[in-house]
Amino acid sequence: MPKNSIGILLQGSITDWSEKIVKEYQENFPNAQILYSTWKTENVKNIPCEVLQLDEPKTVPSSFHINYQIKGALEGLKKMDADIIMKCRTDQVIHNKHIFELYEQSHSKNKIMIPNFTTFDDIDYWASDICQVSTRETLLNYWNSIEYFDGTRLIHPEIYLTMNYILHGKKDLSPWKEVLGKYFYVKDYVKDFQAENMLLTPEWNIYWFFTKFYKDFKKPDP
Repeated sequence: MPKNSIGILLQGSITDWSEKIVKEYQENFPNAQILYSTWKTENVKNIPCEVLQLDEPKTVPSSFHINYQIKGALEGLKKMDADIIMKCRTDQVIHNKHIFELYEQSHSKNKIMIPNFTTFDDIDYWASDICQVSTRETLLNYWNSIEYFDGTRLIHPEIYLTMNYILHGKKDLSPWKEVLGKYFYVKDYVKDFQAENMLLTPEWNIYWFFTKFYKDFKKPDP
């Protein structure tokens, strides 16, 4: 890839491991534009990359920090000029040094590469929000299409975000399995992304998710 064509957007709060994550990305991707999008209430003195500090969005009931994701991601993307961007939550780190080459294998600038962990083809609009890799233009289209959550109903963030993108942004009423393949490029969370949750091991995290949430949402077999 040409120099300066890739970027990494970290979106979320500052944690004990934030400095370590940024330094790993700087080592693995020395030519990447790296931006940490966080809040004015956060202490960023030890963050060794460009930082964007924003006013926090208004807190609404049952939001699961959805509006924090929307504002942090969208404003961060507006500040970046890289062609291909990996947008990642700050509770995760992606260890794969070839993650951008993996994205190029999708052969589609209109698709967003996401991990298979918390992506399901049998639960409508449930696509992972852990990490996204795509063109800046596609990611801007994604986050621009999502309205701020008003808290009037209980909904999982992944479903809320994806539903807004597909129905409001793309205006696509096709069946979910078809939509998933049309707009997303799904790769393995552990094998391909080589992702690590900085609080939990992938094995424990996946076990917890499947036993606590997935079984309640999965459609019964016909």
